[in-house]
Amino acid sequence: MDNAAFGFGGALLGAILGFVGSLLSTFGKTKDTELEVRTRVVTGERAQWRRDMRELAASYVAIATRLCVGSPHDDDEFEMERLRVQLRLRLNPKEGEELDEALLKLLPLIFNCATSKDRAGLRSKLESFEYHMQCLLKEEWDKSKTEAESGNLATKIRSAN
Repeated sequence: MDNAAFGFGGALLGAILGFVGSLLSTFGKTKDTELEVRTRVVTGERAQWRRDMRELAASYVAIATRLCVGSPHDDDEFEMERLRVQLRLRLNPKEGEELDEALLKLLPLIFNCATSKDRAGLRSKLESFEYHMQCLLKEEWDKSKTEAESGNLATKIRSAN
């Protein structure tokens, strides 16, 4: 009878341990899946942000140049202001974000140079704008690449994303 009790107890203990192990495994997989989905969503949003910034920056530079040296269209000043606001809203206004700060300072300077037909000033401001934008996009690309490779989201997430 004791052997039967030990056999039954062992089978019951084995079943309980198997069930607990299964629960722990399922919980772990769910957590991993959740992290993977969240990482995929964030990196996808960052990719879209980079695309938007490239397009907006290129349009801003083209319209500024046309205003200053080309044959401007009637609505170029309005369009340039619209693009400036769109760029500004995607940048981080907090102190300490050096690239964002530099770009935010350059946007109105570029507009002023373009509308006053200051070719030398515009060229200089556009070179600086393009350089800072390249650095910002590269920084964001590196952050996304690291997150995708590690599966861990950065602790400091850019508020514009």
